[in-house]
Amino acid sequence: MISPIFHSHPTVLPESRISDYSYHHFSKDFLVFKKIQINQKRRKLCINQYCNLTPKFQYKKQLPEQKLQDRGKITLCLDLDHTLISTSTTQIENYDFSISLPIDQKRTQKLYIKKRPLLDLFLQKCSEMFEIVLFTASVKSYADKVLDILDPDNNLISHRLYRGSCSFYNGHYVKDLCLLNRDLHSILIIDDAKFSFVFQPENAIWINPFYNNLDTNQFVDNQLEDVLSILENVYIQHNVIDTLASYRNK
Repeated sequence: MISPIFHSHPTVLPESRISDYSYHHFSKDFLVFKKIQINQKRRKLCINQYCNLTPKFQYKKQLPEQKLQDRGKITLCLDLDHTLISTSTTQIENYDFSISLPIDQKRTQKLYIKKRPLLDLFLQKCSEMFEIVLFTASVKSYADKVLDILDPDNNLISHRLYRGSCSFYNGHYVKDLCLLNRDLHSILIIDDAKFSFVFQPENAIWINPFYNNLDTNQFVDNQLEDVLSILENVYIQHNVIDTLASYRNK
């Protein structure tokens, strides 16, 4: 059976867009694949950058060296909005928690957060296998408030990266894995927005977007469970690119 993680699903429009805090909008598939030849050249350049072969091409490293407890682990980059959670400015049914963000000196905006099914278990399992980097195109003030609730003891997520760590390319915020100070053969990203990993599609798992306006009586969201089975195989094989390619070729 072809894994749904690697293939398109019908698009469900979001209930609302939290454009001031989070970042997400739809992109046609061709935007991801039309630059494949350029991506391949960029991939070779990235490897050279990581190996310090050409000093003039060095970029600012977005991550420090791995912590002692993560030493030798594969790095797993997780998107936030519509991958792990869904956020709304209006109160939604069965929301999991809420946060408030300042609009100006006198006003605040309350946001209602819905966690994707099995999120807590997913984060716990992933933290045992991988070095987790939360890599979001959202702003720090918003993301930190959410992550402080999802990971209150700060023992699941090793690092947090925000909009400022993204590369702006063709009108989109792209998460360039070359800048993360990790071997490209030992890093992968999970994201609902395909343009986020346009530079390294071989290192990516695309996940169906999660929105809070889905009718749960008609649609059971088991995406994190499906992804976890893939990640367990990546962990066992200790090989990102070949393992992900084997799922795409099914």
